[in-house]
Amino acid sequence: MSDLISIASMLDEDKRASLQNFSENLPQNSQKLPTEAPRSKRDIVSRVAYLIGIDDKYFGIGIPENMNPHFYRSVYDELNQDKEARIVRHLCILRTKIQRNFRAIFTEMNSDIKNIDAIPDLVPQESLQSLERDGISFVRAKRRLEDYIVDVHNYLLPHVPNCQKFMPDWIKWFYIKNLFFINKGNTVDGNKEAARLYNEFRDLFPYQAYINWYPDEGDGNILRDDAKFLPLLYEHNHDRFYDMSKVTDAGDAAMNDPEEFFAKASRVFVAIDCENADPCKVIGIMKDFDARGLLDKITKILLVDDEHTSSQWRALRRNEKLPLEYYMTDRVKDEKSAVDVAMTIKFYREIAQAQAEGNPIDSAVIISSDCDFWPLIELTPEVKFLVMLEYDNCSQAYYQRLQNNDIPFFYIDEFFMSGNVELKTEVVLQEVIREIEDNHLSKLNLFSVINRALLKLDLKMTEAEITQFLEKYITVMSIGFAKNGSAVLQNKPTLKY
Repeated sequence: MSDLISIASMLDEDKRASLQNFSENLPQNSQKLPTEAPRSKRDIVSRVAYLIGIDDKYFGIGIPENMNPHFYRSVYDELNQDKEARIVRHLCILRTKIQRNFRAIFTEMNSDIKNIDAIPDLVPQESLQSLERDGISFVRAKRRLEDYIVDVHNYLLPHVPNCQKFMPDWIKWFYIKNLFFINKGNTVDGNKEAARLYNEFRDLFPYQAYINWYPDEGDGNILRDDAKFLPLLYEHNHDRFYDMSKVTDAGDAAMNDPEEFFAKASRVFVAIDCENADPCKVIGIMKDFDARGLLDKITKILLVDDEHTSSQWRALRRNEKLPLEYYMTDRVKDEKSAVDVAMTIKFYREIAQAQAEGNPIDSAVIISSDCDFWPLIELTPEVKFLVMLEYDNCSQAYYQRLQNNDIPFFYIDEFFMSGNVELKTEVVLQEVIREIEDNHLSKLNLFSVINRALLKLDLKMTEAEITQFLEKYITVMSIGFAKNGSAVLQNKPTLKY
């Protein structure tokens, strides 16, 4: 209790109040928050908009100069120079028009015996002509309307993949590609179901252009900008998009290399949340720090653990090169961890002590994906922070808070991916050796085994005889392992009786 009081006395009233509430609901206001939120880019949505056939006017074509286009004209001009992109665009335009006007087109084709190229008010002739110029003979004699819409799907199959080159590598292309392909699109029934969905929720589709999408009123305009579109796209594919820095005009707070941060730091304090960090990845980080000489700037590595965390942390604790302080928290309630509070208090103690000794800590690394540490970052402006986190464990709200406040962060997923197998092997091997030595070999004492054998056989040996017996017959044996994992004795002496 005395520790809690001494730390609390270091904080002003506002800090103490903020530190009492650690939750997923991050504070809405921040002294560092810019007056304007980062503007989202529209590069990706402009490319998608072109390919799915959204009208030219939304790219600024044919509208007054004082009206702002929704998408980038430069993207339109770029893609319009490519044959594959043009083919996909005009096929999508035709599909949308056929689905929207199916009944009217069907009537014209069957009552007035017209083909699809003779109904300009319902079917865009410029799309048919563009496809013809690019080698797609879309119009055929005696073709049913429902067969034409199947033709769209079949023509898209070979051409959509050729448009991957227009999307950056950091986007999962598979999610984009799926927007163009209807489930069972090579059948009439599959297209009928798609048309039913489209006409029922037409206003919810982006600019009323058909895509393979299950619209939701809460989505709004999914092509408003890249920052809205990509998280929704990933969510529809049961995934999450994290790197918002790639879709905003604001500076990218994500670092490519932690060495940039260390180069500007004098004394660095590292705090590791064992509950919200992968031990294998953290061990990899520390190995790299050591290899690059970054450990020299680290004053201390605080490892705050909980009884329910992985035993892999032992491997890090055994590294004698690290200036490590290990702290195990106790749980008052089984369901409630105290790691975040303990780590915060010990962090402030370290900062205050260094300040009192006249050797202040100017930089800190927090290795945790837990947003509960945001108040710690916000309320310690005298320290420059680097947050190391993982894609799958970081909330979107925390990511955006770090981004908006220019707090550099680093994804240890990408950093550690290349060495994962080697390090995993090493960590597992360390734990297996520890398990064998601590739980099995430590219980095996050969003198005790010999004495038990003598007792069972009602025989006696002098101490010298036992020592000679051990050296001549026992120590030459070794322990091996069968295919089922069982231990077996090897090099056993040959027995005459």
